[in-house]
Amino acid sequence: MKLLEKILVATEFSQSQTDTLQTAVAVARTFHSEVLLVHVIPEIHDWPLGLEDLKATVNRRMQSLRAEITPSGILVADPMVAVGSPFDQIIELADLHDVNVIIVGSGENGKESQFRLGLTAEKLIRKANKPVWVVKAGAAAKFNTILCPVDFSDPAGRALTNAIRLARTFQAHLEVLTVIQSLASVHVTHAELADQAQAKYVAGQQQHFDDFLAQFDFHNVRWNKTVRRGLPHEEILKLARESGADLLVMGSTGRTGVARILMGSVAEKVIRELPCPVITVKSEHAIRLRVEQEITDLETEVIHGRELLEAGLAPEALRSFQHCVGKDMIYAPAWDGLAAAHERLGHAEESERCKQTAKGIRDASLFTRIEAEVRAQHPLWGKKS
Repeated sequence: MKLLEKILVATEFSQSQTDTLQTAVAVARTFHSEVLLVHVIPEIHDWPLGLEDLKATVNRRMQSLRAEITPSGILVADPMVAVGSPFDQIIELADLHDVNVIIVGSGENGKESQFRLGLTAEKLIRKANKPVWVVKAGAAAKFNTILCPVDFSDPAGRALTNAIRLARTFQAHLEVLTVIQSLASVHVTHAELADQAQAKYVAGQQQHFDDFLAQFDFHNVRWNKTVRRGLPHEEILKLARESGADLLVMGSTGRTGVARILMGSVAEKVIRELPCPVITVKSEHAIRLRVEQEITDLETEVIHGRELLEAGLAPEALRSFQHCVGKDMIYAPAWDGLAAAHERLGHAEESERCKQTAKGIRDASLFTRIEAEVRAQHPLWGKKS
């Protein structure tokens, strides 16, 4: 199985390109991913040297980049050179090749006090449905601490799912953060009633946080939950710096219920300062399961199901064990697997039912063997001389 099959790396031949490639190589090596290199030439009329000559020059540079990273032991596809709007072409190629994630450099740090995100990275975050991994210039390809802020929205849920899988794979510590804001307006005039309303709101949000986290499988992940009060982007940035986060994973739309673009949201305010590399998740998962070939025998499929469970993919493991039971209703190891998957998912009654079914199958099998042995030794049923 593969959890991160393809990585598209947008190259710009900038100073930060080395950091972007190092991150792509580190991720590809860990997940056994294929790397797709792409460079987009802006569509400008009347190139001085001619467009075909320029494409040939760019292609040579891309082949050199490929030659640099192939010794790392990862699969690198033949580089792609496109012409047109960079972000449009990158999005089109990402969709065409169904990549898991787009990795792009953040742009160069300027002399201004405020960090300015590169145009290509900004547009990709706004427009791409694929997860976008923005590598901050100068950031090392390490993943010791991952921070995932959540606001209980669907994109936040997808971000947390990916953050958990990354933390498990890289054996990183995961910080899950939610920020509770003060009530914007309280429709009471008495100060004491306003305080009571705020306290009730905070308690409700904390309970919502616990309920939200209960949906996720943190098996084999070192993690911590944190609740902060204040402005979301400020508290996210504070915790990113306090925890020394190496990677920030966040949903790119908030809980407003409106399909709004990123810029102007909490995510934009965080990315504007870019405390560390950031993955933005919108409608697709970066880490998703791909089974490389159909499994035909029960024993192999049960082993596969156990591997999925160990990887924290309980729903996928459940489906694998259910498929086994569908093939053979009296295969006890499949019922054991179903019991474990249901237990991981918090389905206590189903888990117990599956355990009892497995026990019943084994007891019946044992009885059958004993009966066969007794019959073999009994003079009425044994072999006659």
